[in-house]
Amino acid sequence: MTKNIIMPKYGLQQDNGTVVEWRVKEGDHVNKGDILLDLETDKALFEYESPESGYVRKLVAQNGEEVPVLSVIAIITDEADETIENLTPASTDSPTEEPRQITDDTTEREPALEASTQRIKRSPAARRRARELNIDLANIAGTGPGGRIVLADVELAASAAPSSTTLSRMRQAIGRTMAYSKSTIPHFYVAIEIDMTDAEIWRKNLAETDAITLSVTDLFVKAAADALTQYPALNASLDGDTAVIVHDTVDIGLAVGTDDGLVVPVIPNADQAFLTDLADERGQRVEEARQGKLRGDASATFTISNLGMYGITSFTAIVNPPEAAILAVGAAIARVVPIGDTMTIAVRQIAEVTLSADHRLVDGVVAAQFLQALKQNLEDTNKLESWL
Repeated sequence: MTKNIIMPKYGLQQDNGTVVEWRVKEGDHVNKGDILLDLETDKALFEYESPESGYVRKLVAQNGEEVPVLSVIAIITDEADETIENLTPASTDSPTEEPRQITDDTTEREPALEASTQRIKRSPAARRRARELNIDLANIAGTGPGGRIVLADVELAASAAPSSTTLSRMRQAIGRTMAYSKSTIPHFYVAIEIDMTDAEIWRKNLAETDAITLSVTDLFVKAAADALTQYPALNASLDGDTAVIVHDTVDIGLAVGTDDGLVVPVIPNADQAFLTDLADERGQRVEEARQGKLRGDASATFTISNLGMYGITSFTAIVNPPEAAILAVGAAIARVVPIGDTMTIAVRQIAEVTLSADHRLVDGVVAAQFLQALKQNLEDTNKLESWL
C-alpha cells in the first residue's frame, strides 16, 4: 500500500515548509514515530516523526526545498518492492502545484552548506546559527565533547568575519507579518491601570503556604480568558475581507522571545482551565517553544505580550493577524495613589496594560469594557481564589 507523507500545517498563517535535512534515505525501513526529517516553518525548526511504518521508496522534496503545506514530500510503502501508485495529495484542499525551490540567495546556498556539514559533529543550535550567518561548519574547529561544534564556536567564527549578515527566515517571516499587519489593519489602542498589590500578596502567600507557584503571566492569561468570554468580539478573527469568525474556544497565545526570534506558543481552552493546570501547561509550552518545538494542536485566538519582567512599564504591541487584538502587559511598579474617595494615600503596585485592536472587528467601547473586566478580575483575590 502506498502512503503519502505530506508537509504538515502547524498554524493558520503557514503556507509553506522547508525540508532542512532528511534523516532517512530511499530504501530505508522506518517505524511509526521515527524521525524522518528536520523541517522549518516561519516559526520554528521541527523534528518530523513518521506517521506511518514501511519502506521509504521516494523522497519527493529535497534538502533545502520549500514545499506548500499538505503537498507530498515522500512516499512510503508496506513492502520494499511494492509498485508505487500515483502521487495524490492527502487532502482535496491541498495545493496542487509542484513543490517550489526557494529563490532567495541565502536559502539557495543551504543545500550545498548542508551537504558539506552532514559528517561534521555539531549541535542543532550551531547548525541553525551557521545557516543564518552563511558560515561553512567545515572551517570551524569544535570545542565541544569529541570535537563537536557548539553555538559558541559559530559565534566566535562570526565575530572574526565581516559583520554583514542576512536576516534569518524567521526574522523575514516576522517582518512580513508585522508589516502586513501595520499596513492593512486599522489599529487603535486603549490602556488601563491595574492595582496588582493584592494579587501579588495573594500569589506569594500561595507559594509559601500551599507550595503553589503561579507567575504574573498565569494570572493575566486566566483573567483575560475569562474577560474574553464576556466580550467575544475580541475573541474573533477576520477571514478574508468580510467574513468574521467568532471562536468557540479561547486559545491564548503568548509572545515568547527566543534566540531565533519571536514565537507564540498557544494555551488552548484557557477559559476552562484551573489556574494550577494553566500554569503547568504554560510552563511546558513556553519551554518547548524556546527549544523550537511548537505544537500544532491549536491556533491563538488572542495574544498576550508581557515585557514586565524586563522592567518595561508600558508599550503597544502589533496585532497578530488574523486575530482581533493583542494585550501588552507592563511591569507593576510602586506608586503613591489615593485610596477611594478618602483623603488618604498609599503606595500600591500599579501595572499598565494596553490593548491593541483591529477597528474593523471591534470598537473602542467594547475594548474599554474588556479592560474593565480584566481589571476587576485581577483586583479581586476572591475571583482569583475561585480559579484554583
